[in-house]
Amino acid sequence: MKKKSVAVAYPTIPIIFLGGINSDRTPIYDTMGLAVTSHDEITRTETSVEIIPDNQLPPTRETPYVKFMLGGKELTGLRGEQIVLAIKSFMLNSNITANLLVNSTNYNIFSGSSDSGLAALFTALNDILDLNYSQEQLLEYSMRGSESAGRSLFGGLTLTLANTSPPTVLQLASHSDLEEINLFSVPFHFDTRITADEIHAGIITNRNFEKRVQDIPIWVNRIKTALNNRDFLEVLEAAEGNIRNAHELLEEVGLFVRKPKMLELCDDVHQMRKDGIPAYFLIGGGNLITIATLKEYANKVTSVLASKKWAFYNFKVASAPKIVQSV
Repeated sequence: MKKKSVAVAYPTIPIIFLGGINSDRTPIYDTMGLAVTSHDEITRTETSVEIIPDNQLPPTRETPYVKFMLGGKELTGLRGEQIVLAIKSFMLNSNITANLLVNSTNYNIFSGSSDSGLAALFTALNDILDLNYSQEQLLEYSMRGSESAGRSLFGGLTLTLANTSPPTVLQLASHSDLEEINLFSVPFHFDTRITADEIHAGIITNRNFEKRVQDIPIWVNRIKTALNNRDFLEVLEAAEGNIRNAHELLEEVGLFVRKPKMLELCDDVHQMRKDGIPAYFLIGGGNLITIATLKEYANKVTSVLASKKWAFYNFKVASAPKIVQSV
């Protein structure tokens, strides 16, 4: 067993929007996602796990003792309890007892931090405990805290299969396979946002939700075929169509992720296409729009965004988590 491990993982955005989950937080239908980061890879979750020496343990404690810090503050409440319980379950099922201090920090993340947080956490735990578990083995624990954590755990473009036991995530394309795709992320700073649980509970009440579920295999096959043909514009066009459908269903039941200002940017993306610039928007449940295009059109997209005075960050497709310190 090591003394300390530090892992980094990257946030994710949807390709097929995840809306609606089962009681165990697995998706109702197959979904797809993309791990992303800035070109310098500063956009990330960094999580350290270290063994707490006996002389630094509190006098009254549970065994094993686990303390989880997020952004420099101890994470309490239901969310904190769930993560600590998942860590203890991970150790118990591996027949390991250890007292751990976990520090997790998000850097420049606007959406998808729960995905990268869980992926970084279990990657670091796997390393410090010398378990050598596969990504498939880590997936079950990661998804207990985030229903889309597999996107970050595997990196690149992934397919999360519904109703499988254990959970199944397939990487359809790696970050290096998708180097031609350029991303521009535009954050919006609203005071409030709709939670993931509100999205999941709300979208299933739409009378057209069942039709969406029936149509998901069509979208999945369309994107998989486009990936096999390396037709990345077709991938992006299908992704935008699927995501737009999900948001329309949400809006019909009174849940508005896409605020008026965000819709202005969507209109600008539509105008780009009318002007011969193939660009597409990807929107999850947060206050972020990611505009996707190919490398050959990136300068034109940049020029339009600058002319419209949109503040954006240059992003790329990200890899699976990495261990950056192991002692």
